[in-house]
Amino acid sequence: MKKKHIFIIMTIFIFIMIFYAVTSTVSVQALSESFESAQNFVGSGKSDLINYDNLYQTVNFLYNIAMAIGIIIAVIVGIVLGIRIIFGSLDERADAKHLVVPYLIIVAILAFGFSIWKIIIGIIYKNI
Repeated sequence: MKKKHIFIIMTIFIFIMIFYAVTSTVSVQALSESFESAQNFVGSGKSDLINYDNLYQTVNFLYNIAMAIGIIIAVIVGIVLGIRIIFGSLDERADAKHLVVPYLIIVAILAFGFSIWKIIIGIIYKNI
């Protein structure tokens, strides 16, 4: 059963990476331009080789995917806990009620973590 779940997760991950690889762009420049860009980066803190708008869009895309996956998993686990509390036997209800507090803590950590990620990325993008 666990191998099936791992296979499904790996398949989804591979499809996400394929989608990302298809939609991303790569540019090649001469070696002398790379050295000049490195010297400009040391002087000004910005590089001509890095397209910061595309980098921000990529990080924002990964944020949206991670947030969607986190929300979907949290909702599914919440539904399972709710069903166990409502329809389960006394033992299942007791076990499910003991899992409610850790579930809420994990959901809060998930929400705060993604909020902090979004705030930090926004601050970094505004300073570039």
